[in-house]
Amino acid sequence: MTLEQEIKQFAEHRNLEVGITTAEPFLELQQILIENNSELQGFAEQDIAKRIYPCKTMSEAKSIIVLAMGYGVRKKLQQCDTTLMGEFSIAAVATDYHIALKEHFKALEQFLKQKIEGFECQYFVDTGPLVDRAVAVRAGLGWIGKNNCVHTAKFGSLAFFGYMMTNLSLKQNKQIIGDCGSCRSCITFCPTGALSQKQFDMKKCISYLTQTKTVLPADIMKTMFKQLYGCDVCQIICPKNQKALQCFKEKQTIFSLEEILHCSNKAFLQSISKTAAGWRGKKVLQRNAVIALGNSGSIKALPLLEEALKDERELIRHTAIRAIYNLNMSEGFLLLKQAEKVEKSEEIKQQLQMINRYNK
Repeated sequence: MTLEQEIKQFAEHRNLEVGITTAEPFLELQQILIENNSELQGFAEQDIAKRIYPCKTMSEAKSIIVLAMGYGVRKKLQQCDTTLMGEFSIAAVATDYHIALKEHFKALEQFLKQKIEGFECQYFVDTGPLVDRAVAVRAGLGWIGKNNCVHTAKFGSLAFFGYMMTNLSLKQNKQIIGDCGSCRSCITFCPTGALSQKQFDMKKCISYLTQTKTVLPADIMKTMFKQLYGCDVCQIICPKNQKALQCFKEKQTIFSLEEILHCSNKAFLQSISKTAAGWRGKKVLQRNAVIALGNSGSIKALPLLEEALKDERELIRHTAIRAIYNLNMSEGFLLLKQAEKVEKSEEIKQQLQMINRYNK
């Protein structure tokens, strides 16, 4: 049995998919990265050379081993009233994949060290300089579909990826040729039009919006519906993902907006911080909960939005103003008039004055 076959067997025993590629530069990405680098600030390595040349990170790198792990969960249908509930992506409600995949890589490292004298490696899960999707495709794990995700043979596009740079000279896997054919389901059902036949507009994607850290415009907030973190539409609607979804376990993906807003630091650390959504921190998720309240269409949201108007954090207060504006109820506009009298931030006060003048 070759070393490549042993690595494949290692992955299969752990219900993972594996691909192998060389550590040659990803020169085909250079122009794309130059054009999009500023948009990726805060989400990806800003040194373009490191994103193209593996040797910039590990000078002795010769091969890259890529692991794919399935989401493992699917949305559980709810019977309760969801008016004041928000939704997490199915990718964010299981055990944090960053932790789980790193454990697999740690085991793979020990496995290879026992077999190869002088073995060296560096592995990354969502934190490495290389473009994960490009590495996965070149390693023969899958192909990129119209939903802008890598589709693997076993998990469809419902997979997390990580990679290990090594000093081993391994045989590269053949790339998989695949396409979506005439199917346009993900494009048709994308809530914001982020997907199109020609390109992916990251700034329109709900998943991207839920991870930003700034005050969002009121019209953009409306497009987020009641998503607290991530978005699953293009994944769940995809015909090629249905088989994988049926193999996953059902899990609750909706949570009380009130509980998110009132979540203490201790409660956050014990629950949400252990999921993939935890990396963005409590404040961003609470901002998203305020946005969801504004999109609920229910007067029941007003008491919670009134609390948010008094929050000590400007991001939450600023978002609450726009959420109340989006709720578009006379009772809400009365709250904004009261808030104008006590608001200390000049910037926020100016926004309140503008809204209140418009709604006289």
